[in-house]
Amino acid sequence: MKHKKYFSILLISILMSGCFQGAIEEDVDVFYGIDIDNKEVPIFTLITENNSEFNLSEYEGKVVVISFLFTRCPDVCPVVVQSLKWLSEQFPNEYKSELEILAVTVDPWLDTPESMKQWKENMSVDWHFLSWDVDPDNDGEFNPEEIAVMEEIWGAFGVGLQTYKANETSSAETSGRHHPYEYFIDHTTSTFILDKNLKQRVEWMDLDWVPELVVEDVKILLAE
Repeated sequence: MKHKKYFSILLISILMSGCFQGAIEEDVDVFYGIDIDNKEVPIFTLITENNSEFNLSEYEGKVVVISFLFTRCPDVCPVVVQSLKWLSEQFPNEYKSELEILAVTVDPWLDTPESMKQWKENMSVDWHFLSWDVDPDNDGEFNPEEIAVMEEIWGAFGVGLQTYKANETSSAETSGRHHPYEYFIDHTTSTFILDKNLKQRVEWMDLDWVPELVVEDVKILLAE
């Protein structure tokens, strides 16, 4: 009886050890950036710098790197752009065939096709810059439905932004429905990597960006 008792205890210990090991393995992060558990992305349609429509489904089957920027950004955005340019250069064979980069604006009020096209030329980049037409009507009112197009995308990626008048501090939030043109924007500056099924898999915050490790994360997704 004692032998049976000891055997039962040993068997339970082995089984529980296997369960714990499995739980540990499931919790292991796959990526060097912040792992995202296959989060769905709205298959959005926006306007490019060429004033043509772009639908995200066009990049299905490719790894897609998405950043949220705006053309008038004076500080963080240019740094992010240089990081993305460097990233594309690390994949001379895959870039444009298996890997794409997109910039989505956080300033649709002023990021028109014309301004985005000029920005692309100034920055010497070859990826799409995307925005949406939110021009005000004759009364200076912005159509909530037009702004909602951008808000859905920002929300899906957890992008936070705040507008404030140029002569005020960032604590003075202004409404997107009555938007001033003399304003600045504070926004989160994470870069997201989508897999070939257009699901969010990795997030890299700008201050945590390690170029060589971002490359490794892209390689993992390219190999899937």
